[in-house]
Amino acid sequence: MNSIRWIFVVLLLFSTLLSACSPQAPTSETPRLKQAVTEFFEELDVENMFTSIEELTKEPRLTGTKSEKQAASFLTEQLEGYGYTVDVQSFEFEKYRAPTSLRLTIEGFNETLSPAAFQFSVSGHVTGEIVEAGLGLESDYDDIDADGKIAIVAAERTSFHELVRNAGHAGAAAILIYFPQGYPINRWSLGKHDDAFIPALALSYEEGKALLDHMKTDGPVNGVVTIEGSHIDKAESQNLIALKQPDFKTNNSKEIITIGAHYDSVKQAPGANDNASGTAVVLELARALRDVPTHKEIRFLFFGAEEVGLLGSEYYVSTLSKKDRKRSVAMFNLDMVGSADAGKLAIQTVDGTANAVTKAASKAYEELHGHSVSIGSGGRSDHTPFQKAGIDAALFIYYPPEEWYHSPDDTVDKISKEKLLNVAKIVGKSALELTLPHNTDD
Repeated sequence: MNSIRWIFVVLLLFSTLLSACSPQAPTSETPRLKQAVTEFFEELDVENMFTSIEELTKEPRLTGTKSEKQAASFLTEQLEGYGYTVDVQSFEFEKYRAPTSLRLTIEGFNETLSPAAFQFSVSGHVTGEIVEAGLGLESDYDDIDADGKIAIVAAERTSFHELVRNAGHAGAAAILIYFPQGYPINRWSLGKHDDAFIPALALSYEEGKALLDHMKTDGPVNGVVTIEGSHIDKAESQNLIALKQPDFKTNNSKEIITIGAHYDSVKQAPGANDNASGTAVVLELARALRDVPTHKEIRFLFFGAEEVGLLGSEYYVSTLSKKDRKRSVAMFNLDMVGSADAGKLAIQTVDGTANAVTKAASKAYEELHGHSVSIGSGGRSDHTPFQKAGIDAALFIYYPPEEWYHSPDDTVDKISKEKLLNVAKIVGKSALELTLPHNTDD
């Protein structure tokens, strides 16, 4: 019995020694990080976020207008009140004027159509045969004679900008783009003006499928696409940049964590969810994290001109030096994070692959909720220019969107304080995870 006990003691000591000598995986459960997260959670105030949304939604913040500049002034005043120095980064862009009228008529087709123009749809009057071009990829036109015709494609695999360019390069004179089932078709953008564009109209899923069925039943079908009154003006917008410098130095103190949101909205939309919600959360994160000690630089960014093609974020990324691009290790993009009637929280990267942001956020989400969060793909928001520049980035969004997306009904009364607070906690906790050392000796 004594010999057995002695063997057990030896094995226990050996196991303990082996465990002590083995490399340990980094853990967020350091006293420093625990304390920082506790301080941050105690400081967060959802009422501040809601008040900011109320202020921002007094009128639509249309890109390049006085109302967008007023929103920028409000945000600057708030940030300066929190003790930040705000860098206002102005830039010029081509401002699109929407068509004054548009029409789509189909030979022998008696069902009602309600087409919509994209932002940056060009004017034109096109009469021609309608040809199906699948998903609108370059390869989809290889066996199609699209010259002078009207292409119809499904919007599933690539950006609207590429769909229109691909059709034009294949010789099509106009294009109809029908959406996945359940997607709203109002106020989507082609990104920016392109001389290669042809007239483009959006159709709902039901309209697109009905038109395709009509083409299969009745053989070759002609149509007429008319867009009138669209044109391009010069305008100015601005990004706002507020920096939180490292509070103490480590080997990684030169790295940059970026948290951003766009603050402009579309015409006639108060933009409570899109995107006063994301803007208000970033503003509150800047306030709540201000006095929490961190060891990396945190940049709080507020982008203008997102609604006309991610222009603010593209401009910001274009101004980064090679050194700053390399220093930028994570970008959190908050867009449409408050609607009570939107779907569940999703985290999206451009290509759907995991990165430093999604890993930190997934961990934070699971620690807060006890289960995992959806990681998917999506490239139509301000994380995209960062990821294309080689910076780990992800979009935080409640998805699918509410039915009044980009409409006058996107008002503050439809905002969920619970959803705002949920995203603020996840993003703030994730940022602290990335900006605080895991080694207690650091």
